Amino acid sequence: MNKLEFKKFCHTEFIKRGFKKIKNGYYLQGSKDILCGIFLQKSNFGELYYVNYCFHVCALKENIIPSYYDMDIDGGRITVKSKTQKDSKDLPIMTSQIEYENYSAEELAKYFDKEFKEMILPPIYQGKKYILDNLNKLYFLTLRPKEVMRKLQE
Repeated sequence: MNKLEFKKFCHTEFIKRGFKKIKNGYYLQGSKDILCGIFLQKSNFGELYYVNYCFHVCALKENIIPSYYDMDIDGGRITVKSKTQKDSKDLPIMTSQIEYENYSAEELAKYFDKEFKEMILPPIYQGKKYILDNLNKLYFLTLRPKEVMRKLQE
């Protein structure tokens, strides 16, 4: 898959799950005050992308779109089994570096499905309690931890 095909694949995967493209990201308003953002990040070191996702404790407002750098909670990155990187036992490693030229859409879809099911959609549908229950295990506070904790506990 080339870069254009990869970006189109990502767009389709995000849209089919209810995300909307706004500026440089994709957003989905979850239950009450949880807003999820997904952003593609091009690597400077090769033909690869990272797919970052994060959560904001706020409602989506048309005139105020939080960026990746404004996130309250770091969700992480979608990971795939590398076709080029191996561990010390010569086994493929899991990596967030998606070397899109080495994958078909069908291969990537299973990794995206797993990440959405296990990491991205639960906080969207279950809300702040899910994030609090999994804080420092699956999700991590970024800037302003006291303020974000207060918002999560409201």
